[in-house]
Amino acid sequence: MADCSISIIIPAYNVEKYLKAALDSIKAQTELPDEVILIDDGSTDKTLAVAEEYDFSIPYKVLSIENGGQGNARNIGAELANFQYLYFFDADDLLDKNFISSFQSCIIRENFPDILLFSSMSFYDNEYSGSRRQEYCRGFSGLFLDRDDFLDSGYGKKGLFCSPCMYVSKATLWKGAALKFGDGYFEDEAVFFPLLFSCNSFLVVDEFFFYRRIRDGSTMTMLPSSRHVSGALNCMNTLRELYSSKRLSKREVWHIRKRMKQHCARYLRVSRDSRTPIAWDKVVDSVVLSRSFSLVARCLIYIMHAERLLFFLKKISDKLAR
Repeated sequence: MADCSISIIIPAYNVEKYLKAALDSIKAQTELPDEVILIDDGSTDKTLAVAEEYDFSIPYKVLSIENGGQGNARNIGAELANFQYLYFFDADDLLDKNFISSFQSCIIRENFPDILLFSSMSFYDNEYSGSRRQEYCRGFSGLFLDRDDFLDSGYGKKGLFCSPCMYVSKATLWKGAALKFGDGYFEDEAVFFPLLFSCNSFLVVDEFFFYRRIRDGSTMTMLPSSRHVSGALNCMNTLRELYSSKRLSKREVWHIRKRMKQHCARYLRVSRDSRTPIAWDKVVDSVVLSRSFSLVARCLIYIMHAERLLFFLKKISDKLAR
């Protein structure tokens, strides 16, 4: 199966307690990947030492960079990758031992689709003090050669999870001036729809290959902050750029509007929870794009006085009149 090659890219930041287990889950694969690239994102603990001391029988590269965020580390890894497909793996999580072999057989059987998406399951770290646990089931499967059909099935089953640990995609999509992860939080969400709109063939396997560790201090369990607000706003901006940059079918426009509704609702929520001022001009643009009455109603809940309400309604009216 050497003609179905894969690079695993691992951004790592202050995960000295978890990194060895993550790397062990790669080494335990029934079919090994073609290379592993680990980017230490300026860790202040012993993460880099653990990475450099680890022994692989396959090509293994460790690079230490100044702290620039998980998205930046993934982008650097993607540029360094040498093989046909890329998989972005987090340094505190685990892989099913049959992940690579299943990936290879599925990809070859279906004639090398642009992207393979699968399900994941979460598990508790022993020291985790919360109660959050979730399965991320795609809920649908099959080969899709039409983007609208894929998106319809994904929305119908609520299975369009954006984590890059839940898909493998062709390296050519990420090279050069192609797709890039952004900075800050929700960087995986911001790049997800641009990725899907760059693909022409989609293979979905509703099997669990990835296991997400839930632990205190991870991005999954942190309380909302201004950095979450900035990330949510970037998701909205990226989707508007996608909407403006491509010739879209009516169904594709519908899917972008639906996703924008979700992005904007999250932006409002994290702004409220972090007590960060809301950028109402950006919200207005997003509401107009989404054409969602329920989103308008949600916005009204956040508007506390008449002057701001009149401003919001006038902006909406002006945008729709153009």
